[in-house]
Amino acid sequence: MKYILFVLVFAALNAQASVIGITTHPLNEEARVLSAEMTGYMSQRQEMGMGLRYTQEVNPGQRLDIAVGSAQYSRGLFLGGGMDFELLHEEGNQPRISLKPYYQYQKFEGNKQNLMGAAPTIRKGFSIEGYEFFPYLAFPTGIKIDSATDTYDYYASATLGASMPFPGAEGEKFLISFEANKNLGAASDYLGVLFSWVWK
Repeated sequence: MKYILFVLVFAALNAQASVIGITTHPLNEEARVLSAEMTGYMSQRQEMGMGLRYTQEVNPGQRLDIAVGSAQYSRGLFLGGGMDFELLHEEGNQPRISLKPYYQYQKFEGNKQNLMGAAPTIRKGFSIEGYEFFPYLAFPTGIKIDSATDTYDYYASATLGASMPFPGAEGEKFLISFEANKNLGAASDYLGVLFSWVWK
């Protein structure tokens, strides 16, 4: 298990900021989560980024998510936020289904870009040898507005990820999550890893 975690963490070092983050993980209603995020692009430049993310359940089934970060070279400041709305609660064999509208602002090669979209997401938790895993599949889609050219581009991607309590940590105060994104248009695929601290 520890070797798998080791490989995934270092794979993520070659890996944009997550759309989903920790919003699909089962959290206590009063929980607040602060996450450190390692991100990067698997494009020609192999750029790496870092960021912070804050997540909180504001109403039952509604989770606010705010992120800020930066990356190397062509990618500068990143700001983003979204609200995950639970449409179907996970129960028994029934998976959790949610929709997350989001907004992202980023600087790319000196140009300012605004991304607006929504990510339908499905999650189903399971346990292996006492370890709990919460894998999810999402399809972030939306519109990207480029300030330099005043053009609107449609984009779509597929995101696969999983969150779990950090192995060896007591309780669920520390979480780790992994995410891989395949852009269905341009070459902006990424991998990411988040280390999260949960408090009330």
